[in-house]
Amino acid sequence: MSKAVVFAIAFLVFFAITLVIPALPPGDIIGNFVGIPETIATTSILGIISGTAIVNGIINGLVWGIIVFVIYALIYRTPKKKLPQMITPTYPTTPAPTPAPVTSSVTMSRKPQVKKRQRKAKRRTYIALDQDIETIEGIGPTYGNKLRNSGVKVVGDLLREGSTRFGRRILARKVDVAPGTLLKWVHRADFFRIRGIGTQYSELLESAGVRTVTDLSWRDPKSLHAKLRQINRKKNLVKRIPPVTTVRRWIESAKNLKRIVTD
Repeated sequence: MSKAVVFAIAFLVFFAITLVIPALPPGDIIGNFVGIPETIATTSILGIISGTAIVNGIINGLVWGIIVFVIYALIYRTPKKKLPQMITPTYPTTPAPTPAPVTSSVTMSRKPQVKKRQRKAKRRTYIALDQDIETIEGIGPTYGNKLRNSGVKVVGDLLREGSTRFGRRILARKVDVAPGTLLKWVHRADFFRIRGIGTQYSELLESAGVRTVTDLSWRDPKSLHAKLRQINRKKNLVKRIPPVTTVRRWIESAKNLKRIVTD
């Protein structure tokens, strides 16, 4: 039975009882406390039921109806739906692994095998190209700072940025230097690709008329060696002249190098 129906039945029952017994509390008490107007109290229905009895009946119906409603709601609470019990899944049991038979003798190598970590070889530019930009003859601290601000920090950077005429033109504007001077620096940086030339020998080669790697590639080793010796006696640019075998190795390296600087 719904709670609304219970309240309605209780209201009608106590309303009817009050009509028979008008003094049924608490309607009579509440009516006297509030004070029913005389017009309502003297009113009667069919000359039998007074207005006071009707008002008390309504009050009793409401009060006792609410009381019965609350008691019914407390007694007959709606039971909570229980969740169905979870069924624990069953898994097939895995048979235990059969131990391998133990051999009577175990042979071990004399030297323990050590796993070496294979490291990927990093492609690294020849170390001479990683030197600071001031290593090149003619680039001091002032131009070195300007080149660094332009993104040219090491010899390899200058060789990459200044390998083309267009690149040298842009870099020359950033550094505020003549394009011809920048080209000379680039050619000196190009000599760093040949192992063993470095800064001092590049200046010595320039003094001997070898200004580019291409110039070096078609020189005769003995003639160039004699020329370097003659120049160094006059200018004293290096402490020791490289032997003919070193000069020959420079020339062979210059022949094998790919030309990257365009005039």
